[in-house]
Amino acid sequence: MEAKIKKANQIYEYSVGNPAKNKKTDFVKMDEAKAIIEQVINSGYGNDYPWAWKVAADIMEEYYKKYAGNQSMNTACEYGYKFITYAIKADSSITSISSVVTDEDIQSDIQSIKARNCNRALSPLVSCLQKAQELSNSSSQADLALGKKYSELIIYALEKSSLFSAFTDESKPEWILYAKAFRAQCLVELNGSKADDVEAAYRALYGTQYESVAYSALLNYFRDRNKQKYDEILAYAAEHATGEAASQFAFMNIQNLYFNGRKEECIRQIDRFVEKYADDDRTVSVYLMKGQIYFEDKKFDMAENVFNIAARKYPNDERAITMPAKCAWMKAQSSDLKSDREHAISLFKELETKFPNNPDYWGEPLYILYNNNQQPQLRDKYKKYYGAE
Repeated sequence: MEAKIKKANQIYEYSVGNPAKNKKTDFVKMDEAKAIIEQVINSGYGNDYPWAWKVAADIMEEYYKKYAGNQSMNTACEYGYKFITYAIKADSSITSISSVVTDEDIQSDIQSIKARNCNRALSPLVSCLQKAQELSNSSSQADLALGKKYSELIIYALEKSSLFSAFTDESKPEWILYAKAFRAQCLVELNGSKADDVEAAYRALYGTQYESVAYSALLNYFRDRNKQKYDEILAYAAEHATGEAASQFAFMNIQNLYFNGRKEECIRQIDRFVEKYADDDRTVSVYLMKGQIYFEDKKFDMAENVFNIAARKYPNDERAITMPAKCAWMKAQSSDLKSDREHAISLFKELETKFPNNPDYWGEPLYILYNNNQQPQLRDKYKKYYGAE
């Protein structure tokens, strides 16, 4: 097998181009070298002969440059992917040698080789990143699978391999983040993706500029798949989201708690929302939801108090304005105290004054309250709203 590696390298060195001598790469010959080295690699002998990775990387780089130069980026990225993969393995072998070499001159040579290999890999890495972005927006399952593959290689290359360990350009964190975003987008649309993998891919975007996208994607993914997981992610987003979307997730969580019947936790989150997002447009709805919880639990005094606070804060919101009277009305319906009926009457009279053209707010309740209060002269004024003649 070593003889095959040597032969492939000899053919490569004979057929590779040399711009300084105006020599172009002979791809007829290079095809022969490629076939030999791929046989070695596919047979699993690369780990036994680390030199094979270096030869394979050299050969694949020529094909990457050939197709990238012709703007055939699909094929270029296929070879770019192979080149990076083989270059990572070759660099790992060099790094292992470096760890046991003490001679300074040899160490210097090794570091020069590593730096050169890193620089060679940058162009195909960027090409694969750009292709991953394109593929992540595709509806084709084959494209999504390829986009995932490219993204995962880029993440591994930049985060874990020694090939790019010395690459400190400020764009490196951005490239890693982009690759993680493209990977997640491919996974969530790829048939057969495991739920744990989808979740992990998007969790990798928490705390980044894509966190809102990550929360939304996971909520959409788990909404009909796993209600417990949906609730867990929504609660996390409500607690940790930042930026403009923070209040949106907090509000969604409150709604979810309400519809799930978790009233105590819902009230706790409402109080937190009111304190944290006092100026948010949804705060009035949150107040009303708290009042509604007390109303449903027949805690009419507490409900009325909450609705009164909402009415003072939001004097133009008809829901907030009308609900205190409804609370007093419900309490009066279940009470024998005349004072409770008088209180309800006073609130409905206020509504009549504020909304004279909307008797749905006050007409029938006033008829019933005056009737129960044995005040027929006042009652009869509202008889038409009750529908009794």
